[in-house]
Amino acid sequence: MLPYRSFAPPRRAESYSHPTPLEDFRKSRRWPPTGYRSSDCLSSQDAEDVICAGASTFKGYADEIPNAPEGYNRFYAVMDSEHQCRTDRATFLKDSYKDISLNMTGPSDSQFPWLSLEQPCMAYAFGKSAGTTTLNYWVGKSGSSNPPTKFAGTSKPRKLKLLQILDRLQQLENGLEEEDPEELYRYLYSTLIEDPGRFSDHPHYGMEQQIVDLITVLTHPTWIDFSNPKNQVVAKFFDSPDQQKKHEFFHQLLLSVELYLRVHSRDHTDKAKRKLINQLPPTIAWNMAVAQRWLENMSITKSRTSHNQSTFSFDLKSKRRQKDALRKFAEELKWPNMDEIDYVLDEKDPKEKPLEDRSADAMSWFSGIILPGKTFPWLIMNSLIDCDRDTGDALKYLTHMQPSAGFQYRANTYWSSQCIVGKVLGAARGVTQVAGWVGPCIYTPDLKRTECVRIRQLESPDPQLTPRDVEHMGKRTNPLGPEDTNYPIDDYEVPIPDTDEVTNDIRMEKLSFVPTREQPPSTRNVPGAPLVFDAAISFACGGESWPMRLRYDVDFIQAFPCHQGPHVLFYDFDYSAIRIDAGLVDIDDWGLQSGRISRPSSVRSSPTSKKSMALTTTTKVEDAHMQVKKVLAIEALGVSDNEVFARAWCAHHGHSAIVANIKDTCMACAIREAYAACMSVVILTEGGKETEKDQGVYG
Repeated sequence: MLPYRSFAPPRRAESYSHPTPLEDFRKSRRWPPTGYRSSDCLSSQDAEDVICAGASTFKGYADEIPNAPEGYNRFYAVMDSEHQCRTDRATFLKDSYKDISLNMTGPSDSQFPWLSLEQPCMAYAFGKSAGTTTLNYWVGKSGSSNPPTKFAGTSKPRKLKLLQILDRLQQLENGLEEEDPEELYRYLYSTLIEDPGRFSDHPHYGMEQQIVDLITVLTHPTWIDFSNPKNQVVAKFFDSPDQQKKHEFFHQLLLSVELYLRVHSRDHTDKAKRKLINQLPPTIAWNMAVAQRWLENMSITKSRTSHNQSTFSFDLKSKRRQKDALRKFAEELKWPNMDEIDYVLDEKDPKEKPLEDRSADAMSWFSGIILPGKTFPWLIMNSLIDCDRDTGDALKYLTHMQPSAGFQYRANTYWSSQCIVGKVLGAARGVTQVAGWVGPCIYTPDLKRTECVRIRQLESPDPQLTPRDVEHMGKRTNPLGPEDTNYPIDDYEVPIPDTDEVTNDIRMEKLSFVPTREQPPSTRNVPGAPLVFDAAISFACGGESWPMRLRYDVDFIQAFPCHQGPHVLFYDFDYSAIRIDAGLVDIDDWGLQSGRISRPSSVRSSPTSKKSMALTTTTKVEDAHMQVKKVLAIEALGVSDNEVFARAWCAHHGHSAIVANIKDTCMACAIREAYAACMSVVILTEGGKETEKDQGVYG
């Protein structure tokens, strides 16, 4: 007998008469492709062509934070072949929404996660479907927060009157006097700060020396620390009724602008700027961010009164843009009182209070002086509430310092994307996610018609990622499996979800809230402050009621789209598939089945003391990827409520999950992404049925 002959190597451009194994597999979806037997092996090149082509591949990076103690790292995850049409990130509907992130070391439209000031990078915070995030953001959350800063500076600036400060800020809107170095030196050291080298033979004429001197002055501990979240609503300082607080802010702003313009001098190359900015202490970098946002969005006008006194007024250069972005935000969330919002934003009624004067949050939003990070969603939502008089005082307690919150207004509920209720209800029909808010979601009879609430949510028991988990991500999730010279065909299969038997019987019955027994002191001491609730969702299926408590603050990661799926899955990526109605409600020990162990309480992503650092280094911690020995693939196809139930099950038992729309991502790639993220659950969905309508369901 003639020996068995497999296909010749692929010929992409030479002939169409010999289909390649990849082309055959794509058409038939059969494994092995025609011409191969299960006992055959693929060569390295054939395996690359047939198994890897179009499959999602992931790479992780762990970078030490410059000038930080040992053990402080930033984590990132990137996708090969990511571009605008193939991404797991939500698009920004308005340019204003991009202000949630800030890249200080390059063009504003470049969104490499390691270039952003805020970490993890907020440009990656929201996945394509409501209530989801991205793999990069999930990985970044296991990295360190801001490392401790040593305030070594003892130099204080010279005293200045507020009018002097404002006058100089107005001049700096046109840039530094770089063509006159002597004047630049004279003003800095005779008016703003002392020259440490004034009594030596080498006064600080050089731009680099001046930058160091300004940094030294700004590291004095008495300045406002804008890296601290509680200080990131900037209008509380520049629009403060306390004149002393306002004076101190503008003094700090002036020094920050002087530093910012020197760092961005036309004589400095982009490479030099990046190197310097990456080495700055967090407090100085955030000062520079305030300066940048001020120069981009605010203008100062100087005029004289009849008594020949100088007066200053502020021009909000971005106000029109911010108004359009707020209107879009309200429209996307189907705000119940849209006529009122349009009327107020038009600003045609002279009796109405100016938009920016309604609150510190509104001043921050309409001025555009918005720092990147988690403050952004609260500024835009509170500004919207300020523009709707019908909300009254009930919704004035929303704050970024209490992110697990939401509210009911008329017949709708709205939830922060950091709140587990929003993460779960994001899968419901008619719900969208925009600028960090999820809504409009279903009404609940447990809350007043207009009421703000905070949700008790426990820390997710998902294992903490280690540098090894991140750095080895690409190797351990390679579609081929371990690198070899030959790849046995029998080591792979094509997992396909069951699209024939799909239930459409699961329905949300009720969104429930019960006040917790113990309320925080802030609730008891402040009249009208929102209560803390336990949240739950009841589901109906086949005459039974399935209650699910939203107990854990888990995350749902939008699966990265693959290309020309389905792809094959290496046997070592163990999984178990289950239909949404085939016993999922009875599984209550998946953490044990999948191999997860308890997270040691001594392990912290940001050690804050020598003691905790010692605990971290002496305690044996099993890497997160070693705790994922099997993935549960929940087939939540069909109506949207199926996916809501799957997410609620995850929140009830404490499992973060990959959410894969099978129209964009095949089952094999979603399972490998779960292994990349060190998660043990995948939710397969279709994004609801096309016949579903949200008309008449929400407000």
